[in-house]
Amino acid sequence: MKYTIGFDLGGTKLAAALVREDGKILNYIKVPVNMKGAGSPEKAQKTVIQLIADLSCDLKNRFPKECSAAKFQGIGLASAGPMNVEKGILINPVNYPGWKTFPLLKKAEDKIKKSGFNTKVYFQNDAIAAALAEGWVGGAKKMDSYAVVTIGTGIGSGLIVNGRPCQTKGAGSEFGHLLISLPEIKQKPKNLSHYTVEGIASGTGLLRRAKERGFKGNSVEELVLLRSSKFQDLFDDMAWALAILCYNLSIGFNLDGIFLSGG
Repeated sequence: MKYTIGFDLGGTKLAAALVREDGKILNYIKVPVNMKGAGSPEKAQKTVIQLIADLSCDLKNRFPKECSAAKFQGIGLASAGPMNVEKGILINPVNYPGWKTFPLLKKAEDKIKKSGFNTKVYFQNDAIAAALAEGWVGGAKKMDSYAVVTIGTGIGSGLIVNGRPCQTKGAGSEFGHLLISLPEIKQKPKNLSHYTVEGIASGTGLLRRAKERGFKGNSVEELVLLRSSKFQDLFDDMAWALAILCYNLSIGFNLDGIFLSGG
């Protein structure tokens, strides 16, 4: 058996798993990441890179046989975008305010090697990574063209067409940023992102819209537990936005299936 370590970097957490080549997860770790509370984008970047190196070394130390040169295949790093996976860079990532263009792959690989773990690191969009896994050990095993839509801090879309990720020159498949609200767009708003699928259907979008109506809480969980009819139409809007996204993906690519995932 061969083994890998997989990382999932999101807007609020960093998750790591030691995975066997048949898809079995041997160990799983998740730590919170406070992008906005770090003090500055530069501090947030350093914190994230250090966490990736620390968790890599922790798994290596606890599973020395699985992470030996004979059995270990490398580290996979998945992140929310936009990005260019061929260059290993994030490009103004929505979930990481102020990061601009950041060489995440090189920074992570260098830090891991400096920490004593000499291994290759591979980079991919988080939703496409989830989609590739769905085709590997999930519900899309026999499908040639399908999509995974991830719902969390943002809205990700991992699109596989004829067995390959829907990306050009390392970028693409960012369908969560599709504009869907024509009346507001025609008014030329300052922030177009508020009228995308992600602006309406993500946890961040839901919380922003609820606060505009007077919600005093700080999390989506608090809003759900409130069970107030005052905010019910916001959840309805989320469902409509996701339905529109799935319809557009289906009609545009003649997909075999669409999978919903995420927090």
